[in-house]
Amino acid sequence: MHEALVAVAGILVGSGLTATMLAARLRPGKDVARPYHHEDSPTSARTAVLEAVEQVMACLPAATMVLDAERRLHYASPEAHRIFEDNLGSIKRHPAFQTALDRLAEKNLDAPSGAETARIVLDVPHHRVIRALFQQHVLPATFCADPRGRSALSDRPPYVLVFVALHDETEADNTERQHTDFVAYASHELRTPLAALMGFVETLQGPAADDPEAQQEFLGIMAAQGKRMQHLLDDLLYLSRVQRVEHQRPRGSVALTDLFARLKAESQALFRQKKAKLAIQPVPDPALCVAADIGQLVQVLLNLIENAIKYGTLTDGAPASGSLQVTVSCGPAPLDSRWPAVPGVVLSVADTGPGIAARHLPRLTEHFYRVPKTAVTVQGSGLGLAIVQHVVTRHGGRFVVESTVGKGTTCLIWLPRVAAAPDVIKPSKNSLQHVIPREAQTQ
Repeated sequence: MHEALVAVAGILVGSGLTATMLAARLRPGKDVARPYHHEDSPTSARTAVLEAVEQVMACLPAATMVLDAERRLHYASPEAHRIFEDNLGSIKRHPAFQTALDRLAEKNLDAPSGAETARIVLDVPHHRVIRALFQQHVLPATFCADPRGRSALSDRPPYVLVFVALHDETEADNTERQHTDFVAYASHELRTPLAALMGFVETLQGPAADDPEAQQEFLGIMAAQGKRMQHLLDDLLYLSRVQRVEHQRPRGSVALTDLFARLKAESQALFRQKKAKLAIQPVPDPALCVAADIGQLVQVLLNLIENAIKYGTLTDGAPASGSLQVTVSCGPAPLDSRWPAVPGVVLSVADTGPGIAARHLPRLTEHFYRVPKTAVTVQGSGLGLAIVQHVVTRHGGRFVVESTVGKGTTCLIWLPRVAAAPDVIKPSKNSLQHVIPREAQTQ
């Protein structure tokens, strides 16, 4: 056993491999891979090799996997379980992963080593980019020699193992995509207010230089256009922060009673001097809890309420004369094809506004998308629901918008339910670490 440990460690250090991956089977439990039992292997010596490999790989502070020549998974490190959680199976089944293994299988086993790389892109449950480094090594039969020096596998061919290192490149990929989006969209969105500002500056310097009344009017318009650009930049910066941590699930447990209590306290200011009424329904079961960042969830709900006020008081592009009713509620998720088949809760923000035409619903969460009719009347960045979608995705949830023209709009958020814990996060006035800009409106 000692010789096997030294040999495997030498292979890993000599090849520069600092992490490894998964393959055929995962162990039961949270962060422990399933042992390779004697009944799974032809000989106890082969089992000794696998146990030695496990001990070495467990010492590496990286996401690693070990596969055999038949692509069976023998080991996945605790770090791999921690970083990639339920995505390990998807990574192993990914076509790019399997293609890299195909290329390794075609290499000559007599060569000192074989190496391959693969770029794995996952889109479900959320966007993730993983770089996999494959290293193939042949363990000679002498690795399994018994204490008297005789090889237990002298009559068998060398044992082939594939070591895989997983590197999460999601953040770098998101940064690159955000840069592209900013150049493509932000430059377009900033062009209109910037052109307006330049036009009014030229007017103030020329024809309106001696007209105080015109100057006051133009300065007011210029201030509004400047705020529009500032709001857009705030939304883009917040969107960037949300996307950067989108693949990191919140660890804290939040009771919905605490979430709604905080939402009620922070939503009062939204309805002052507004022709709208807010009704926050009581939580039906105090034991309902979700794994969440309470600051982000409160701001998501506030964002949806603000959208309901802003767009719900419009009728054909003009302010409505009647009163708007906004209702926030929650409850256990029913059996529905829209939600995963696991215990969950549904948060709902419904309004009695004019509604949204069905053709616009699939595009509401797109960056910078705004419904043409309301975009003329109401200023907004078109990033509000995109931010909501990213936050909900980070929480492992689903976001659905339902609307009927003339009857109103309902925004539904499904979140996985967790058991109530004694250390459930309590609402705090100073815990707003992730604030969605109030100007991040949707359409």
